[in-house]
Amino acid sequence: MPNIALLIWGIGDLSGGGGSERFFADFYDQYQKYSNKKFKLYYIIDKDSVENLNKVEKLKSKKNILSFKLISNRFKSKGELLQLMVLIIRHKIRIIHLPLYNVSYIPILKGINSLPGFIRPKIVINVSNCYIVPYLEDKQSKHHLETVNTYSPLFNEVKVNGYFSWYKNFENYILSSNYAKRPDHVYSISSRFSDTEKFYPEQKENLVVFAARLDEQKHPEWFLEAVRIIFSSGADSVCNWKFMICGDGPLREQLIRKSKEYNLNEQLIFTIEGQLHKILNKSKVFVSCQDFENFPSLSMAEAMASGNAIIARNVGQTSYFVEENQNGFYIIPDSPQGLANSLLKAIAHGEQLENMMADSVNKMKTRHTFLNFTNQIEQFWQTILN
Repeated sequence: MPNIALLIWGIGDLSGGGGSERFFADFYDQYQKYSNKKFKLYYIIDKDSVENLNKVEKLKSKKNILSFKLISNRFKSKGELLQLMVLIIRHKIRIIHLPLYNVSYIPILKGINSLPGFIRPKIVINVSNCYIVPYLEDKQSKHHLETVNTYSPLFNEVKVNGYFSWYKNFENYILSSNYAKRPDHVYSISSRFSDTEKFYPEQKENLVVFAARLDEQKHPEWFLEAVRIIFSSGADSVCNWKFMICGDGPLREQLIRKSKEYNLNEQLIFTIEGQLHKILNKSKVFVSCQDFENFPSLSMAEAMASGNAIIARNVGQTSYFVEENQNGFYIIPDSPQGLANSLLKAIAHGEQLENMMADSVNKMKTRHTFLNFTNQIEQFWQTILN
């Protein structure tokens, strides 16, 4: 049974986000209990990251956790690489899989690259940032240069054996590129899973939830504007409904001020909740307004498992999660007014809304399952080793 290690460090406060960090902690916990696994899985991680995952009730398993100590002096790169090399040799690690990447990882990745062939494990990078391709391709974007500076060292200076991507557009981009360091393999997933131990329908309330990091890419202001439009319309169907913005981020204070200006204090609730099941298990509708992509959003997967109809922009691979009139509606037109239209349609559809909520649960039980995801990642790891 080949040995694989997830490697991550520097995880901060997860109360307002951290989809990739949460997802791989869930996957790690479930994989340790999986009786038919084809690999032995370790987790190389620093103490603070473990504590921050534990605060949001993630990474419960203590099995095969390998401690990685961060160094802050001038010997940082060499000291951290030495630790990693000892763990690789001691546990015969064949693949190092990074659940996420940032440019601060480059020294360690270069260090792994430089190891002798009989020691060096294969390097796998998980790609869960849906901004990469749009920002790299759009030279007019204010994020273009930052994205180039972040990913150019990875694409040109590090020999990555495989990219395990959430997105087909990233797979296509890499395969058609002429970067200096071409990977051996790129794979994009078509299903994911959510840890549903705590995410399931409870006694439902007339509640619509927007749960995400409150930044410009997620467009929480669309939700705020849609709520304003709905209550300005005087529609009777929404009089006993509540709307919630759950999350933290740079736009939060601005949104709260706007809500007060619109006199939405009684209709719109702001909260920060690290344990989303406490909200999603009771809500009926989940909203996503983000640019580029909705798959495989962890919060959307959790909302579906909890029995929420989904209202979302039809961007990227959203159709892997949301089917129009089956478990939700797309935002048409693509604007706050379109969101208001879809919300009113969902709220007015009584029995159909209940069917949509049930269909979301069914999709998570049959399509986006631990077994389906595990088959994908195990086949990918086997391909990398071969």
